[in-house]
Amino acid sequence: MISWELTVANNNFSIKSRGIQNMDWNQPPTMAMSAGEWATNTASRLFHRLTLDKRVAVALCVGSTILFYSMYITSDDASIEWNVLYTLDLPSSLSIQHIRYCSPNIVAVVSGDNSTQLSIWTGMRAGIAPVCEQKISFDQSIKDIAWSVTSDAQFILAVAFSDHISIYGQKRAYNNGYEAEWSCYADFKVDTPEDITALAWVDYGVLTVAAGNQLRCYLKWLTEQDTVIKSSDSLNDKMEPMSSIYDISYEMNGPLPFYHPDHIIHYIMWGKMELVHNVFLTMYGFLKQFVDEEDNVMNELPPVSFSNMLKLQDINGSTKKNKGGYDVLFDNGDETEGTDDEEDEEVRFMTSNEAKNLAHCLKHKNLPGLSKRDKYQLIAMVNTIVEITNQGESIDANGARFIALVENHFHLNLQLPEEQRQPNLQTRDFTWALHSQSQDLLLQKCMQLCGDKFVWEDARSLGIFLWLQKIDTVREQMTTIARNIYLSKEDFRDPVDCTLFYFALRKKNLVQGLWRSASYHKEQGAMLKFLANDFSQPRWQTAASKNAFALLGKQRFEYAAAFFLLADKLRDAVNVILRNVKDYQLAIAICRVYEGDHSPILREILENTVIPTAIKSNDRWLISMTYWLLGKQKESIRSLIVPLSQFTDELIHDEDSAAAVQDPNAFILYHQLKKGQTQVLSVPYDLEYHFSLLVSKAYERLGCPLLALHILTKYYMRPPLSATDSVPCTPKEDKAEGLFAPIESRAQDLFSNENTMPSRAADLFAETDIFASTNSKPSYSSNLFDDDDNTDLFASKANLFDDNDDQDIFADKSLKMNDENSSIEAPDKVEDGLDAYKAMLVIRLLQTFFHAASAIYNGLQEPDDMHEMKYRSRFLQNRQAILELGQSVKIPPPIFSRLLMEKSIEADVFPLYLYILHEGVPENFDVHQFLRAFKVGCFEFLLTSLLRHVIKTFGIWSELRLRYCNPETATLTTKQIALTTYISAILISLRERQYEKGWCLLYYLKSFLDVVGSSNNSEAGITDCFNRLLKNDTKMIEMITEDFDSLSDGSSMFGFDMLEEVYRPLFDSQDNSAAANLLEVASLNYVLSSIEHAMQCQGKHHNLGGILKTIDLSKNK
Repeated sequence: MISWELTVANNNFSIKSRGIQNMDWNQPPTMAMSAGEWATNTASRLFHRLTLDKRVAVALCVGSTILFYSMYITSDDASIEWNVLYTLDLPSSLSIQHIRYCSPNIVAVVSGDNSTQLSIWTGMRAGIAPVCEQKISFDQSIKDIAWSVTSDAQFILAVAFSDHISIYGQKRAYNNGYEAEWSCYADFKVDTPEDITALAWVDYGVLTVAAGNQLRCYLKWLTEQDTVIKSSDSLNDKMEPMSSIYDISYEMNGPLPFYHPDHIIHYIMWGKMELVHNVFLTMYGFLKQFVDEEDNVMNELPPVSFSNMLKLQDINGSTKKNKGGYDVLFDNGDETEGTDDEEDEEVRFMTSNEAKNLAHCLKHKNLPGLSKRDKYQLIAMVNTIVEITNQGESIDANGARFIALVENHFHLNLQLPEEQRQPNLQTRDFTWALHSQSQDLLLQKCMQLCGDKFVWEDARSLGIFLWLQKIDTVREQMTTIARNIYLSKEDFRDPVDCTLFYFALRKKNLVQGLWRSASYHKEQGAMLKFLANDFSQPRWQTAASKNAFALLGKQRFEYAAAFFLLADKLRDAVNVILRNVKDYQLAIAICRVYEGDHSPILREILENTVIPTAIKSNDRWLISMTYWLLGKQKESIRSLIVPLSQFTDELIHDEDSAAAVQDPNAFILYHQLKKGQTQVLSVPYDLEYHFSLLVSKAYERLGCPLLALHILTKYYMRPPLSATDSVPCTPKEDKAEGLFAPIESRAQDLFSNENTMPSRAADLFAETDIFASTNSKPSYSSNLFDDDDNTDLFASKANLFDDNDDQDIFADKSLKMNDENSSIEAPDKVEDGLDAYKAMLVIRLLQTFFHAASAIYNGLQEPDDMHEMKYRSRFLQNRQAILELGQSVKIPPPIFSRLLMEKSIEADVFPLYLYILHEGVPENFDVHQFLRAFKVGCFEFLLTSLLRHVIKTFGIWSELRLRYCNPETATLTTKQIALTTYISAILISLRERQYEKGWCLLYYLKSFLDVVGSSNNSEAGITDCFNRLLKNDTKMIEMITEDFDSLSDGSSMFGFDMLEEVYRPLFDSQDNSAAANLLEVASLNYVLSSIEHAMQCQGKHHNLGGILKTIDLSKNK
């Protein structure tokens, strides 16, 4: 491999040889990709920099293998040393056609002779080979692929075919499924004469497509002709349809709102009750403002305090810290009113009255991001949290977890249709009850939820006979079940139904009494005669066994098992239950009641039936429970993480590996039980390490990036010496202890003190920091962001990272932390290749903040001024909190500030920053770069709500341009933006049939053109014109309905019902009546004639022609 260094200085190029290195390839490379091709925007460059010495510099395709190289240089004149970081091996039968790498560690590969196979590979750690997440086959050949990294760290892949393009992205996991899934977000046709040959992403979601001699640019907006793939669990059918690729990305893979039930349940599992109460209190304070409104669809999100979330996530989970105690907090008095500032300072629990009112509000209001099922689940959780908190310290942490899960299970089943209900609680849910010391309260709660008719199906669905420890309580519950089963049929009470349970309790006489009262039963006589015998005698035991075998022949299995018990043959009874009834829980319950917890038959059931069954179904929770019941606590803990092959001699399926263990709840239980274990667990270190990584990724896939970061920081582990170390198999141990022996409490709060050093930001780049703040006002002589009229709007931005890419590759290659900052880090922490992944988790949170802003500024209704001001204040607080969090994962504030700014443009919430800048410039904010991005965005706005905000904020952004932009071009560019906005607003209003707005715009068009063309105090004139537009006091001419009946479809004319005069955007925009089309054409003719007239008046409007030359309105046609 021959290397050169190309440098540029004063427009002069110089090239210097950097050495030759012999490579051990068995054949010549067929394809090469350089680093500059995948680090093109702020987010991707940041990820690329954070990979340090593990960063990929070049990828080469050699045969069916892709080699990823890093480079190392010892000095400025030394030769480059190329080192293989890792390789990807594809099947030799598939030829590789395209390779696209995306920082931090994602690779897309197109293979196959016909280019029809797409594989996507992802990894968490830099420098470690990614794994193949998904393979997709297509019917057509793939022409090209291109990655885009959004400002909020979403990865979007464009796949080009000959005549259409598909946009792929990740799909958020739901419930207990943690596998990654890439889904098609949208698909659209490209109507070019020639086939597509290449494509590339540029700024703010613009996709450039090359086909023949044409180069087309597609904006982020989606049209009616595009095929949009929404989530199957649609959030809100009444909300405005998604309008851009970023909206789809948020719905499909964005972080869940903090109030989402899937988010809440995970925080409950971590014991973060204060955090859950804080979220609910925020929701209640938000929703009670709208309690009297008729519209039940809420487009705005509750303004959760991010700083509070961070604080409450990290504090001790003990409930003793809350002011006032339970007796004060959970009275039924009036709610205490508090300001937002008070909420930030004080952590308190929600009162019962507040919980009741919140549940009522949730029933009648539809919050963004919640499906109907999610809403029912959230209501159930509100009731659950109050129930748990009212128990106070009488219930331990594991008991609280169990109650939360079981309450959620029952409440959700009450709300859902029968076909969607989940009949049984999963093993992973009732395992917590086994490790609780509050089992009496848990049993009471289960009985309460099941009602008076607590029968065997209820006990089995809750796993009661697996987790109840007191044998007397076990027998009491069996008695209750037997009685309830007999009484459940009021019209025909059959003693047969409860015989098995009473015989297990050795209550033959009671069964005999039931038969005496069953005069209506055809078997009464025979049963009374038979039960009158003494079954302690062998003769009658043999008779009972013969009857049992006869019943087996009639497939009356439970009754047959009962007769085996009557014959004192427990093993035969259990075998019938296991083989014929196929209910191991019933077999365990019968054994425990009949012989007690030290029954050898019970041990056989657990060892020979339950464990093999659990291994076959890959149910680690059941294996763990079973070993705990056997008294093998060590094996119980190990079974949560080690390969299941270590617990059986049989060959099991390929999915059994450490990679399959990624359940976050298993992580919580493992660490909890491990803390109380005195034995050496013999769990390999690298297995524990990869377990923590997989759980973190599972949280990220579930839409909980904060929890994913919590795992990586609070449970930090040094990476193993070798990432490819195999998992050693440890010999099985068979040290048994007494079944159901008293177990020491495992309910201690494992989240109180993690004893880990807080993560601090390290100055990665010293004094020549490529992330240095750019707050100072730029020099116009060297201003990279000058508003030059001829500047390409989509040209490369000035390099945020100071040096250009070519030079930077050979700058400081090690990028080591300086000694001063290195001492801040915990002494046992080493570089683990996770910096970029941690940064991605934090950046993902931007979607949450800006989706809330988008609901305010992009909704169909004007935002309430008071609510808007309140949101801005909360945003500034959250902004500071997330900047500090970013520093803890090595994202410098200036870089994070730029990402926030870029996301505001992507999410079309620029008014938020304009109002903030009007009040004061936040720290680490580059105003000039924001104004440049705002200028680019103004030429892409295709929504009337956005254009209205451009008009509304004209006074702010025009004044900012005068202060921060080049004075020589600032005025001209301001006029360009104003004129573009005005004409675009007319075109879009006509297209959307908003004629009330369109009329006002047409009315003032000529006077506006006069003002824009004038060179004297034009800003004041534009401001005055825009203010008149905002007042909207110019009404359309009154018309009589009969005058246009013949031209219109029904009673609809000019886009709205003339009788109601209410604009219906989702309906009226589809109006293609003759009158609507005629009015649109006439209006466009008026616009063109007005512009032509203004341009002809050169003496008066000498400046208008130059302004119009720079404006391209073809996108609004």
